[in-house]
Amino acid sequence: MKISRTFSTNFILILSFLITINCDTSKKKDDNLVENLLCYSFANCGNSNGTRFGMLGDSWTDLLFGAPAIQTLRYHLENSYDYKITGATLGGQEISRVLSGGLHIQVIDQAGADIKYMLLSLGGNDLQFNPGAYVLDPIGERAKRFAEFESNLKTIVYSGNLHKQNKYGGEPLIWIIHGYDYPNPLNENQLSSTSCRSSLLAAGFADSQIQQFTSGNLDLFNDFLQNLTFEIPGLVYINLRGNLGGPPYSDAGNMFDCIHPTSLGFKTITDKYVLQLKVTTGDEK
Repeated sequence: MKISRTFSTNFILILSFLITINCDTSKKKDDNLVENLLCYSFANCGNSNGTRFGMLGDSWTDLLFGAPAIQTLRYHLENSYDYKITGATLGGQEISRVLSGGLHIQVIDQAGADIKYMLLSLGGNDLQFNPGAYVLDPIGERAKRFAEFESNLKTIVYSGNLHKQNKYGGEPLIWIIHGYDYPNPLNENQLSSTSCRSSLLAAGFADSQIQQFTSGNLDLFNDFLQNLTFEIPGLVYINLRGNLGGPPYSDAGNMFDCIHPTSLGFKTITDKYVLQLKVTTGDEK
């Protein structure tokens, strides 16, 4: 999920500082910051990684360009559970950009012939950007966004499987997508997103509409993802709701801002994620 479509000057300065002091040596990447960014955020690492797990994700998997200032789902999978992941994970990522940039193909190429699973953390940005578009026709706007997401996801899965099988042979990939846990639109800070109360009021929402737009839309999106598993072969859904205090809202103490958990919150999310992940992947890492 996203912070915003445009970063403030202060955030860019903070981000640059965090990357400089927090470059994650546990991922065994070159010290060069540009190479780290290309490898971690765009799966452009040079030689094949030889991993079973690929990942395409947004800020729930990488909030600060690989810097572990907030330890996200990907961080805990790699560092708390020792999963080996080749990923293109970037805060603010939308599924349309994954498709247009060919990032799913890049991850498959970078992971190599051993790749078997593709972990997906996508949809939050597609659902929540430009919230004002929902005000006049929330049902129609949501239906349009769900349809666009479904079309892009199907294209990514089908083209990714075709590429993998043409290049490496074997079975199609297993694609594993998670929903998000409940937000807290009242938990605002200087990095407040488009799903915070002040932003929603400015976009034209009434206070009485905020819970439906945030938690209500999240429930509908999770149900939508689960239904897609009946339409897309090889797609598995992981439900992450209700781990941080909701519904309707996650507890403020578990949240970094309105939509992102704290590092400890992400650890709780990851613990639940891994339990469900192992149903499909067993002990593979």
